[in-house]
Amino acid sequence: MVIDDMAAILEHAKQLLKDEYSVIPCISAKQALEIMDKRKPDLILVDINMPEMDGFDFIRRIKSDERFSDVHVMMITAEITSQIESKGYELGAENFVLKPFSQPVMIRKITECLKRF
Repeated sequence: MVIDDMAAILEHAKQLLKDEYSVIPCISAKQALEIMDKRKPDLILVDINMPEMDGFDFIRRIKSDERFSDVHVMMITAEITSQIESKGYELGAENFVLKPFSQPVMIRKITECLKRF
């Protein structure tokens, strides 16, 4: 699952990942939560900066829900600081993917994350 409030980013991520993974694009954290009520993803890439519910609040919410506490989560961001990184890891993020996306880096990080099952 990829969550980002920018349709172009969702489409780009979907194109980069389509040969390796089945991708569920979501334009908001709210949409993602609605889909997750019906289908549990193995991994979620969530943008940090989104309206309504940001990536940190989204992670906090799913990690406190027993149904989703074991779902792998990686954060998407255009810039990373030690504060962002610390907060993300503290909440349960397993890694970060920087925008603009690098397909080999993105696939490697996802593959490594999913190996932790």
